[in-house]
Amino acid sequence: MRIISTEKVPEECRNVIDVKYDNLTDEDFKNAEILLTWPSRVNKELISKMPKLKVIQTFSAGVDDLDFSVIPPHVKVFSNAGAYSLSVAEHTWALILALAKGVGTRKRTIVYEITNKVLLILGAGGIGSEVARIGKTAFRNYVIGISRSFKKPEWFDEKHSIAMLREKIGEADIIVDTLPLNKETRGILNYDLLKNVKQRAIIVNVGRGETVDEEGIYRLLKERPDVRFGTDVFWRKNGREDFYNTKLWELENFIGTLHTAGAYGNDEVMKRAMFIACLNVKKYIDKGIADNEVRREDYV
Repeated sequence: MRIISTEKVPEECRNVIDVKYDNLTDEDFKNAEILLTWPSRVNKELISKMPKLKVIQTFSAGVDDLDFSVIPPHVKVFSNAGAYSLSVAEHTWALILALAKGVGTRKRTIVYEITNKVLLILGAGGIGSEVARIGKTAFRNYVIGISRSFKKPEWFDEKHSIAMLREKIGEADIIVDTLPLNKETRGILNYDLLKNVKQRAIIVNVGRGETVDEEGIYRLLKERPDVRFGTDVFWRKNGREDFYNTKLWELENFIGTLHTAGAYGNDEVMKRAMFIACLNVKKYIDKGIADNEVRREDYV
């Protein structure tokens, strides 16, 4: 199958698949059946040049930026979910520890312990499973998972569907949101739900900004200074993720990082993620199936 990439891929990719990325011609696009790319690259003009397209494999874990309206129904889309799990999970625990111990605050603050606490994780894919593994092995957490499916169920003491979130959120000392953004998850962590969290709860979002209701979390943190919130992902305003235009920065019980959890600027992580995407393409070519097939109905 003819494969092209809109980005330069590491040499390791060419050892597993025959992919072209340099000096792409109209003929290359016309004959390509598989496209490796970032979601933001996909537009009507690009797709119109690719009449034989069968598969889009993204380099990103999330696909909420993908314009499904321009992608023909027969084209399969595979995300790169799990490719950034190690770095995002490390970052998640950095945020948890910083919140618990008051790192970066401007005044002395009560410190929280996190060992032997209840850890609730929303989303049990690659990132959620790695967060759970660290919680179990490093901090002896009791881990509750809320997810459609569980990539590594052995790291979870309880496994539930999203229908159980309201009941379980009040049991957790630490809440980690790793959810992708789609129709079901948008604004899922709202004030009506979050007001039920335990005293001194720690909440961390490394999924997508819009899975947390911005006004709702701000209201909660204002009313409950014992609750602490950290995020690596922010809300889109005027078409882009806006790191600074939020009232949360005014609060002592909030910390944020600027969408760097996926090891922003780290060539080693990026090469690994691209190679994982290439391996998934090879799996599709060899077996006709691949990991992380995207359900269009979640987004359209």
